[in-house]
Order: sequence, then C-alpha cells, then structure tokens
Amino acid sequence: MKRGFLKTAKAKKTEGIALPLVASTPSSLGVPSKGDGSFAPRPHIKLPYGKVETSRLPEGFVSNEVFGREFSGDTIDYSENATVFTTLPPVNLGDTLDDEPDNWTECILAGHIKRRILSTPEFPRSVEKTAGGKVNHRVGPSPFGGLGVFATRPVRTGDLIVAERPLLISQRSFEMKVGPGSKGLTQAEMIQIKMQEWEEQLGIALKRMTDENRKAFMALANSHTEDGSGPILGIVRTNGYKVPDLYDGHEDDDTRAYTAVLNVMSRINHSCSPNTTYHFDMASLSFELRAIRDIKKGEELSYSYCDIFRTKSERAEELAPYGFVCACPGCVGATKETDLLRSELEKRIEKIQADHQVWKEDRSRPNVLTASLKLIAEIEKEGLTDAPLFALLLGMVANVYSASGNKNSSMKYLDQVNNLCRAQRGAHWKVAV
Repeated sequence: MKRGFLKTAKAKKTEGIALPLVASTPSSLGVPSKGDGSFAPRPHIKLPYGKVETSRLPEGFVSNEVFGREFSGDTIDYSENATVFTTLPPVNLGDTLDDEPDNWTECILAGHIKRRILSTPEFPRSVEKTAGGKVNHRVGPSPFGGLGVFATRPVRTGDLIVAERPLLISQRSFEMKVGPGSKGLTQAEMIQIKMQEWEEQLGIALKRMTDENRKAFMALANSHTEDGSGPILGIVRTNGYKVPDLYDGHEDDDTRAYTAVLNVMSRINHSCSPNTTYHFDMASLSFELRAIRDIKKGEELSYSYCDIFRTKSERAEELAPYGFVCACPGCVGATKETDLLRSELEKRIEKIQADHQVWKEDRSRPNVLTASLKLIAEIEKEGLTDAPLFALLLGMVANVYSASGNKNSSMKYLDQVNNLCRAQRGAHWKVAV
C-alpha cells in the first residue's frame, strides 16, 4: 500500500475542525520564519466571547475603513491582494436556481485566491450527488437543545450524506493595524472597532445573496450576541467551517485561512467523538459531508468543533467561545486513560509503524498484528476513527494478513482503508495498493 493518499498528522491537525475567528497582527509585525528556516505563524488575538461589558464602540468614533470592491464572478483583472466581493460560480443577470441548481456562494477573497479558484481544472464542476439522489439527512430538534441534523437511513463509512456550496466564504481573521485613528485606544476598543468594520464588510456580501440564501443564513444559530459581534459576524463565528487549501499566506498559518458558512452542515452539532467528517472540493466549490463510521437511521450527525486529540480540559477551553459545555460520550466518559489515548495516539501509531518496518525487513521478528488490533479497538471505542494515521494503521493490519496468506482478512481491512479515505478525501480519491 502506498502512503501518498494519507493526510499527514501535521496537515490534518486543523483541517477537520471549525477554527474560531481571530484578530491577527499585521504581516509587517509577524514572524515569517524561525531561525532554522521553518515557518512560525503570526501571533493572533482571540476575539471576546460571552458577556463583554466593554462591547460598545468608543464615543464619537467614525470608521474610515475602505472595504474591497465588488466584481462579477468571471473578472480577474485586479491587484494580487485586493479584497474582492464576488459570486462564484459566476452568475449572469436574471439567473435563477433553475440555471444553477447547485447554488452560488458569496465570497470575500484576496485577488489571488479568486484567480486560483477560477483556474482550478473542471471549475465549476457539478456538486457531488448522493447515491441514487436520495436525501440522507433531515434537520430537526436535537436532544442537546436547538436544532440538529439526523440520518434518514443507514449510512456506511465513506458514504456521502450531503454536499453543498457554502452560503458564504470569507477570511478567517482581520489585521489589527495601528494607525493615527487608534491613538489612545485600548486593545479591547480596537477589537470592537474592527469587529464593527468586519460586520459592515460581511453586510456587503449578505446583500449580494439571493433572498433564499440570505434567509437561510440569518436563520442559523448565533452564540455571540453579547460580546460586540454584530448579527452577521456572530453567525459566522458560531457556524464557520475552515476551508481546506485556501490561505492568504503560508498553509500552516491558520490566521490566514478562510471560513465558510453552510445551510445544512452549519446546523450539525459538535461531538468529541464525531461520526462525520468533511472534504472541500475546489473544482465544485463545495463541501462534502461523509460518514467516518457506520451511522444508524435516526442517529444524530455530529462533527468536531475542536481538536479531538487533546485532553478533556483542553477541549473544553477550545470550545468555550461556542457557549456550551460538551456532554458527548467522549467528555462524559473521559478518564486519564482516554485523555492519554487521544493526546498520544499519533505517537502510538508511529511506534507501530516503526516496528512494522522492522518486521518487513526481517520476517523472523514479531509482527504488529496484536498491537494494531488492540489499538484499533481502542480507537473505535473512543470514536476517533477520523485520526489522521488511522488508515495507515488499518493498512498495516491488511499487510500482515496478506503476508500470512489470509486474503479475506486482508481485503476486509483494505476495504476499510478505502472507505475511510473516501470519507476524508472525497469520491475523486482512490487508494493505491
């Protein structure tokens, strides 16, 4: 089995989580690289959440911020880092959903990002459809409060549940630029000013939406009603998904990432032991939600808003801006052992991988079958099947079974690898064996 299809732990660390919005330092104040030449992300400032007493703008303040320009979808003639308001795929005057049944996305992008999207091979490809065009989900009241999304039929690992274009794609952060107008202001006041300006910028994109999309956007939950966020920014902060592969700078600098708000997927509730994962397909500009394990009919769909490979207390801190205390099985049943499993899972798989390589070079040495099967059982029990190296672990088991002549067991685990990679990478990816 080749490893080229696998996501590295580094790449997957934040790809499958909903990153909160932040304020970043200007690029001129950032640290582009470490002394050894490796990348160091720019410092960032967490935005306020909860009830904030100083959530009002300074008295007499008037914003002079100049926002980006609005462009038609197929325009590409603008400067590299211009902020662009645009609709993708390009829309013609008078078009309706009959002309574009996969819908449109309102975007606030840097100029080079728009050019990259438009130059993607096959763009705009049709959004992936579920098997037989069946509807695999419904929105309804959740036992955890509010609304949730539920499976309407049994779903197998790797199966597509829903694919949709976002209602909105926007930058994840704003820069805390220090100018003449900021003299005498505290950092908290500067953040409130920037949040208000961000609200106005998002308002431009919202006005460009179709009536149906605008209504769907404003119907989403907002857990940021008392921290100075406007109603639009609050919805983005509550419901945003990270857009993989879209960055204004270095791919390891999550402050330069993009966030997306979606009609269906933004209604999915959190779990530290999720049963779904997502893939972003640039060619269709769509998100694909797939099962990361087998899901029963009627089961609520869940997705992780945080890094699930951290301890319970660390996850709780990361989830605090969303305004809830997680009551998923992974938190309610958390122990020192499960915290250790999550935080050291990557190292444990890498240790098995090293032992497996030794065995491949010298078959007189013990194989890793027993250790691998034990760890697989722990991973499945804790609901961590979206672990970045889990497919590698399954593949090693398949390899050992194949070498021993047990073809049926080998194919069983190779099928699991294929289904898992389909969930994490989408229908257009195929495992090479």
